[in-house]
Amino acid sequence: MKSSVQIGKIIGIPIRIHFTFLIILALFAWSFSTDSVTLFGFIIGYGALPIDLIVKVILGIFIAVLLFGCVLLHEVGHSYFTQRYGYKINGITLYIFGGVSQAEEIPHDPKMELKIAAIGPAISILLGFLFYVCYFLINDLGTSLNLQIMSITVGTLAFYNILLGLFNLIPAFPIDGGRILRSILASRMEYGRATKIASNIGKGFAVAMAVFGIFFNFWLVLIAVFVYIGASEEDKALQISIALESFKVKDLMTPSIDSVSPNMTLREFSEYMFTHKHLGYPVMENNHILGMMTINELHKVEKEKHENTIVKDVMRKDVVSISSDEPAISAFKTMMKNNHERLLVQKNGEYLGIISWSDLLRAMKMKGV
Repeated sequence: MKSSVQIGKIIGIPIRIHFTFLIILALFAWSFSTDSVTLFGFIIGYGALPIDLIVKVILGIFIAVLLFGCVLLHEVGHSYFTQRYGYKINGITLYIFGGVSQAEEIPHDPKMELKIAAIGPAISILLGFLFYVCYFLINDLGTSLNLQIMSITVGTLAFYNILLGLFNLIPAFPIDGGRILRSILASRMEYGRATKIASNIGKGFAVAMAVFGIFFNFWLVLIAVFVYIGASEEDKALQISIALESFKVKDLMTPSIDSVSPNMTLREFSEYMFTHKHLGYPVMENNHILGMMTINELHKVEKEKHENTIVKDVMRKDVVSISSDEPAISAFKTMMKNNHERLLVQKNGEYLGIISWSDLLRAMKMKGV
């Protein structure tokens, strides 16, 4: 079962919502419906208004959707600039803690990364300012019930957009401020060192936020966990990239792995795999690759059925290949993107071998990752 569902596209970018987003959307909607608090002069929530609860709930849902629409615009800004610099965006997903743009690669050019990271907070603060202007204009018109509803709506959007923009300027990975900090550091030092420093600052900030959250607001603890994990993942991703950047696929692949017939029974395949010591093989017929057969597909079939089940009935048909001249980090990214444990290696249409997770892990261990 997929955890995210695509709901549309913006500038050609798939927009998805994760199931956790529905949880936070419902929580925000209910909070706006039942609460009424004053923060920095803004009234947040419709709870104090003399209207029916069902109307408050409808208004709460409406403003929650608008708020996360603003979060989406924040992420679209990142994605737009990323695409302008020639990098592909696979999609934008809305999670419980906001939106995430899935870029295939983040530019290592400090100026590019600075612009991409800064545009998101800039959009949020600009939206907040526009809603803030509307808030004062509406308040000058009077105090009727309809005007109160409009005032609370634009005031809430103003408050949260400004809060989102300022929060994202905090210099801690994985939020935008951490990327801004890295881009500034990377203009003065080696990129890997800049990432390490920014990641450590992000972790330190997360720990401080968690301690503060324990005493004042549990949501801060959850956000701190998100920030800490994000900072750790960013650091780990860089280590992997550095470890693999000096290799090409042909340096790490396992060459000349024999293929298996699509008509081989699973019992025969099991024996073949035991003899040849590999966990995956291309399935070929008349020099044409039909699919990939691995130990994972074998284990999906009950053992008593191995005698009467053939390879072509259970093999993986969505075969992904890569050129032997590609950088090894490209193989890593392709495996991650397609959820594959091994790729066929080809050159000019000729099958040369297989590169697997174990091949990449071996290279990483050699480099101390």
